[in-house]
Amino acid sequence: MRICARRVLFSRNTMRSEQGSVTVLAVFMFVAMLMVAGLAVDMMRYESERARLQGVADRAALAAAMMRDNPANPSPEAIVRSYFAAEGLEHLLDRDGAITVRTVGGAREVIVRPETNIRTIFMRLSGIDSLPMQVSAGASEALAQINFEIVMVLDLSGSMGDPQSRIINLRAATRDFVTNMLEGNTDGRVAITFVPYSTEVVMPAGTLSLFNNLDNPPSGNLTNAYCVDFRDWGTVTDSINAPMFRRNCVYPLDHAPVRPYINDLNRALAITDALAPFGTTSIDLGVRVGGLFFDPTIRPIIEHLINANEVSPVFAQRPLDWNAPSKYRAMILMTDGRNCCHGDHEPQANRKPTLEIQDADTIASCNALKAQNITIYSVAFEAPPEGVALMQACASAPSYFFNSSGRELVNAFRQIATHMQSQALRLTQ
Repeated sequence: MRICARRVLFSRNTMRSEQGSVTVLAVFMFVAMLMVAGLAVDMMRYESERARLQGVADRAALAAAMMRDNPANPSPEAIVRSYFAAEGLEHLLDRDGAITVRTVGGAREVIVRPETNIRTIFMRLSGIDSLPMQVSAGASEALAQINFEIVMVLDLSGSMGDPQSRIINLRAATRDFVTNMLEGNTDGRVAITFVPYSTEVVMPAGTLSLFNNLDNPPSGNLTNAYCVDFRDWGTVTDSINAPMFRRNCVYPLDHAPVRPYINDLNRALAITDALAPFGTTSIDLGVRVGGLFFDPTIRPIIEHLINANEVSPVFAQRPLDWNAPSKYRAMILMTDGRNCCHGDHEPQANRKPTLEIQDADTIASCNALKAQNITIYSVAFEAPPEGVALMQACASAPSYFFNSSGRELVNAFRQIATHMQSQALRLTQ
């Protein structure tokens, strides 16, 4: 019995000893797993902060490089610091060499090199309390080498006046945009064409006769037949020979006609202030007419307008060739509604059999423009679902679509202007 008791006691002691060893091993493995997982967590935090810092540095360098020389403007250094301050990161620039501004080949170059240390959470268990971080971003100015051809296709249908705040916000947004793009640019590098549309689009006086394939109105009545419509919606080249026909306009010839190739800021602001709502909505027509002013075959029309003192002589030989170097072509397409010139609307507004056909024609024209490397920024302004979907389909990319309301429209147009200007810059770091 004593021998059995000793054996039982020995077995129990052995089990206790082995249990203790297993516990120590489990703790060791847990700590090892924690360190490995912690390493991944710390590296993910590091990469997230690095990407954030790189993004701020890139945006700051671009903005500082493209700011025009003007005593009223902040210095490039101040612009860079303002971007970092907005993110709570200005202290990362508090060292010599963090911001460098120099002139290279007549162009401004801005280089930003912020530095910081990222404190670790788990890696400190291995004696690593922080990880150093330095990013570098640079941009050089190339704005003087770029020609901008911009077409603003703006919805002036009656709903833009109800509520009245819509047209007020559109004027404010357009004023902000043209000021950003035209201020100080009178040499022809930036041209803005205004294409107001509603039920119809009114071409500039005396230009319809210059098209080679233009038919009279289907009614045969030439009274007020200065509006235009199209038979082909999927082609934006060879526009001077495009199959077109006249329409009997509902509104006077001087009521919001197309204003091509504007480079004078005061004139652009006057056109903006005169924008007024009327009629229904033909988004398809706005896009298709807007596309004319990217096509070099309409140069006779621009020449006619130069001779009539409607367009500056600096725009002779415009539009540029499709394959011309150093250019940026873009359309801003804006609506607060949906296509509605179809079906059982009043006769003068009944242009298409169905909404589906009108939407399909709109998208066909948008796709034809994008095929010619025209960038389309689309803006749905307090629009219904059908209008939102159409604007999304027309945009060059999801990030080029804006769904805005109220004063947000001003910010949307401002972002578009900033993006356009950034296309004239190249990152150098």
